[in-house]
Amino acid sequence: MEADREWSCVVVGAGLAGLYAAQQLKKHIPDVLVVEAQKDIGGRVRQIHGLAPWPIEAGPEFVHGAENHKFNEVVKDWGIKFTEKPWPDWWYFGAERRLVRDSEVDDEVDKVHELFDSIGDEPPPPPGADVSAAQWLRAKGATARQLRVAEVCYANDFGCGLEQLGVREMIVENNNWDSGETYLLADKSMRYVVERLAEGLDIRTGFPITSVRYGPAGVELSGPSGARLRARRVILTVPLRVLQSGRVAFSPELPQPKRDAIRRLRMGNAVKVVCAFSRRFWPEDLYDVCCTDAFAPEIWSTQHAPVEGGAHNLHAMVGFLAGERADTVAAIGEPEAARRFVAQLDEMFGSASDPRPASSSLVRCEVFDWSKVEWVGGAYSYPTFGAEAGDREALAAPVAGALFFAGEATHPDVNPCMQAALESGEAAAVACLKTLSFARSRL
Repeated sequence: MEADREWSCVVVGAGLAGLYAAQQLKKHIPDVLVVEAQKDIGGRVRQIHGLAPWPIEAGPEFVHGAENHKFNEVVKDWGIKFTEKPWPDWWYFGAERRLVRDSEVDDEVDKVHELFDSIGDEPPPPPGADVSAAQWLRAKGATARQLRVAEVCYANDFGCGLEQLGVREMIVENNNWDSGETYLLADKSMRYVVERLAEGLDIRTGFPITSVRYGPAGVELSGPSGARLRARRVILTVPLRVLQSGRVAFSPELPQPKRDAIRRLRMGNAVKVVCAFSRRFWPEDLYDVCCTDAFAPEIWSTQHAPVEGGAHNLHAMVGFLAGERADTVAAIGEPEAARRFVAQLDEMFGSASDPRPASSSLVRCEVFDWSKVEWVGGAYSYPTFGAEAGDREALAAPVAGALFFAGEATHPDVNPCMQAALESGEAAAVACLKTLSFARSRL
């Protein structure tokens, strides 16, 4: 890499936030470089190949909400077709051995939805006195069963447990979410989105940044084998857990408010257990199931057109475990996690004539644990118990007019979704461009 070259801007991270930021910069400045620690682009967008005739998403698999967000705006002309699905779709109450449609749930479950829907009306906790979702629900009189419902339907979806979910940021998220509660399923792999975002960009993969020295003269980045990069501006889109790990050293230290935000905010882990079966043994119209008193708190069926066309007879089911549930997979081991998931499916869908439908039709299974992915370390951030007002803004705030920050964890609306990553990348690019004099004249 050119030792004496100074780039106008280097974007660290080739996930959705970094790629979209680089595309916005490229419209206005002559030279933008994207560096990515991993050997491939996409960040937390990644696929599992070889399990089925189509790629199965190890990371984001569907779009949360069907309305009013950046993801739909970005991909609207890319020929992607979406199918809208309700959420939750079905429920499985393990203690009762009962599988029902969402329309058939009882008032006790409906009350949980009412509480979470109305949390935006709650007064924010005073500074230093945040309340966990578990504490809040108990104060509202939630039963043990309602706590289990909230755990699998809300906490697991956020990427944590009820004890880690914070009311302060839940209020912010509730008051700013306007995209609806349905899911959008794309007819193309999310890899297609990544490749479109990467078009025309100068990207160097396998280039982890371990040191950032910044000041009035610009920024120097240290990479592998002593490589150095100089830039007038840098946009950092590395995941929160990487910032917390100290693997990227900053000189001088980052401002105290940003360090406090990095310390207080949390990013959960997620594990997907994906099984391919020779037949579909679940109802044809079943998509997503929230499961209480079960190993995997949420499961969904997944199927796409085969990559190379042709007929196939495989069907896939995903088990999604987040937060502390995901951490248990490391303790029990991946083979045991797969066994427990298949046993859960047998329990859910078995009948007198077909007692073990999952076991009898299992073709293969794979477990993907995001905590094991180097330079990622987890899934996504969540409304954090103990976070203070303004922490997300402090995480996103530019430093010394030279460093800019993006990624879903920096989104002020506490929105850990693909649209949040895109919006944060755009915001960082706009802020960066305003500091570059030759770019300002072109805006």
